[in-house]
Amino acid sequence: MKLARSCFIVLSLFLIFMLITLSGCGGQSSEADPTIDSNLEQDTGQTTDGNCSGFETPDNELTPNPQGDISYLNLRNRDPDCAAYVGSYHATVLDQQQGNILDSALTVTATDDVCIFTSNNIPNHDVGANTTTGGDFASQVAANVLDYVFSVPRYPIKTGQATYVERVAGQLTLNGIMLNGVDLDMDSAFCYHPDFTSDNQIGLGRDQCGLFADWYAIPAANPGDVVLDEFTGHAFDGRYHYHGDNHGLSEVAQGDILQAANLTSESGSPVIGFAPDGFPIYGHYFFDKNSGELRKAKSSWRTYNDERETAAGATFTAPSIISHPRGMFVEDWYFEQGSGDLDECNGMTDAYGNYGYYYTEDYPYGPLCSFGVPDPSFIKPSSDYDDGGVNN
Repeated sequence: MKLARSCFIVLSLFLIFMLITLSGCGGQSSEADPTIDSNLEQDTGQTTDGNCSGFETPDNELTPNPQGDISYLNLRNRDPDCAAYVGSYHATVLDQQQGNILDSALTVTATDDVCIFTSNNIPNHDVGANTTTGGDFASQVAANVLDYVFSVPRYPIKTGQATYVERVAGQLTLNGIMLNGVDLDMDSAFCYHPDFTSDNQIGLGRDQCGLFADWYAIPAANPGDVVLDEFTGHAFDGRYHYHGDNHGLSEVAQGDILQAANLTSESGSPVIGFAPDGFPIYGHYFFDKNSGELRKAKSSWRTYNDERETAAGATFTAPSIISHPRGMFVEDWYFEQGSGDLDECNGMTDAYGNYGYYYTEDYPYGPLCSFGVPDPSFIKPSSDYDDGGVNN
């Protein structure tokens, strides 16, 4: 009788333990509802939610980046607070097209509420090499003699509403400032129009494209028509800027999984910049709690498959998918919740409870929009960039 009672007690304790364990495994995943305020979840070390996959989550990499000379440097720090990057940075790089030496300058300061980025918009890597067309940029890369100044909120609040960066006449509308001082400009001024004489009839034109074109050409998806260097950057009126993802500040390799030999950090790609709402922009990789691997983040944007329809009131017929495959134009893409790792703005909450945006190898390549409130300093008069007469 005593033996039976002892067995019953042991069995009961085992069942209680299993119930507690299974309950812990039911926690919310890193792809949480975007309406949740991620500031309530942030953690700078080990993850706090249940991880029942059997894989130990490595400590989040919070080693400060070097200050001073960051020429050709890959970063490490994953701290989501922009104040973790306060300092002065510079680099000396080469314009591969002109043979000129370029000097970059970036300073980051912080108050209790914001970080201030001041930059001359020259990167920490060479520019102009291995262009997509084999040709040179339309203008020569030049430093901004006025300096860009961006204000980045230190404590962004995540909302349930995506705010898109929209084109404004005579303005620079930007998607982020990178930690080498270069702005991220996801907008396209290129479009399809029968007036253009290039092979794909894609080009730049105030009358053809403007603010309301029907078929905006995605620069990174049109390598034969848009001159971009190996960092998906180019110069327009001297202003060097990025139109997509690159390896300028963090590693990226072939395949979806980052192998140990290429590791900079076991916890994921570093913070490489900040979006207009103050949330960080990371490189390509995140720590996948389910597999225990560093995996490339996957976009949740997909292309339509059917033939394009000519817009009502259009003055010309839409380009056919036979001559212009789906994916070339902004209008070819739509967001499909859950089809990838990321939300509508290319963001997610990581294994450490920190929300941020990611570089992806597919559209939209970076933060197309933001789930926090964007700071107005990311919309600038075009006169805020002055190349000092280099391209006159």
